[in-house]
Amino acid sequence: MCETCGCQGSISLAASSASPSETTSSTPSTPPPPPFVERWSDGLQDAIKVVIGSHRKPPRRFKSFLNGTWFGHPLHPVITDVPITAWLLTAVFDIIWLIAHTTWAAYGGFVAVIVGLLGALGAIATGLTDWSDTYGAERHVGFNHLLFNAGATMLYLISFILRLIAGPGDGIAAAILGFVGLVCVIYAGYLGGEMVFTKGTGVNHTAWEAAGEDYEAVLPAEGVEEHKLYRVTASGVPVIVLRQGQQFCAISASVPSCGRTIR
Repeated sequence: MCETCGCQGSISLAASSASPSETTSSTPSTPPPPPFVERWSDGLQDAIKVVIGSHRKPPRRFKSFLNGTWFGHPLHPVITDVPITAWLLTAVFDIIWLIAHTTWAAYGGFVAVIVGLLGALGAIATGLTDWSDTYGAERHVGFNHLLFNAGATMLYLISFILRLIAGPGDGIAAAILGFVGLVCVIYAGYLGGEMVFTKGTGVNHTAWEAAGEDYEAVLPAEGVEEHKLYRVTASGVPVIVLRQGQQFCAISASVPSCGRTIR
């Protein structure tokens, strides 16, 4: 019989002869602290949520605006087209200037850098807002996406300063920084696609649920209590129903954030 718990299981000689030091070392140790990047991400997300008002009571108008809720479409992927396009044009103008040394190409690259930097400000604000709601693997990919975009923005900011100092003539150093920045922003765009198409960040997971076009009764209205959730099925799709006064609200019962279904 086991002297510890009183069970009838046999105890091996090797186990019984183990030294106290060996027995003590087998006890589970304290889990190591999370990596620095994870702790830094936690702090950054908390700071962003404070700025955009994530912890405030609804309606969170500023956060909803940055998320694109007002427009029915995320703002971040729309705004990112501005700096990417502008900095691609910058590379084209810089190549022309390096070949032909034409003044108009230098001016074109200078203006394109400015437009890209202005667009990057909007892309950063909306991107940080979207990223503040992520967790796990998608947050890790999004953090790398953030780092490369921030690096590209800094490179183009330095390139802008060098172009401003050079006047109408472009500079080789400014052009090289622009090329490196373009590589960074393209890779950041690849990571953004990884978040959407692989991790499903910001994707409506109920978009492909088949829904009926005709009216379908699911509950007797007089039997629905106020402020109580009801799970029903409409045209084969699980739906959550909530009554608030004389108003009835309904939302899909699928929970995309964790892949489970409300029972």
